[in-house]
Amino acid sequence: MPIIEPITLTLAELASRWNQTSRQVLEQGLPMYFYFDGLVFDFGDKWHRANGDVQEQQALEAHQTRLSTVDLDLQRQALHKRGLLKLTQWEDALGDEAMRNLQAESDRLHKEIARLTALLKERNEERQHHVRNGLLRAAPRTLRDIAQHGQSKFPQFAFMPNSPAGNEKIAAGAVVALEDGFPVKLMLTEVDLVIAMLDVRTAEAAEKP
Repeated sequence: MPIIEPITLTLAELASRWNQTSRQVLEQGLPMYFYFDGLVFDFGDKWHRANGDVQEQQALEAHQTRLSTVDLDLQRQALHKRGLLKLTQWEDALGDEAMRNLQAESDRLHKEIARLTALLKERNEERQHHVRNGLLRAAPRTLRDIAQHGQSKFPQFAFMPNSPAGNEKIAAGAVVALEDGFPVKLMLTEVDLVIAMLDVRTAEAAEKP
């Protein structure tokens, strides 16, 4: 009965196969992969990545704060005109033109708050379409740290695998930013790394005379 060849080997399995240490294998520069379950974004996608909405969030908060002041002024001025409220010594009674301007500002703020709220809601929903549950290619720096120290701080960046099934939203080989991994993992170690059998076969073929 034929033995089904695995798609990947762990680093330990490859080291045993080649009769080398894990560090020796790492130093050969083979593409290596690690499993990730979380959000993955193209490096250039500033809008959907973490804190990409800072300006919009700040603008929304500023508009909401200003609107509360404007609408309160409109309410108090309207009550004053009807003789139902006496203004404080720090408030001036506004004329019709000033009231129209204040109402126009209120209308503009309401529209802008609605626009930003919808935009940020849409962004949050779109972020959830970037979930990945699979392998990512480790960056050279990550592999170098693991070779030297046996571990590396869990990477914030990696590469999308060079396979059609990688992610249709992100090009194969593209640098990607990682967010909200589950379960939370602080370090990446030798045991987390795997190598594609195709790359193993290619490397072995290159060594043959």
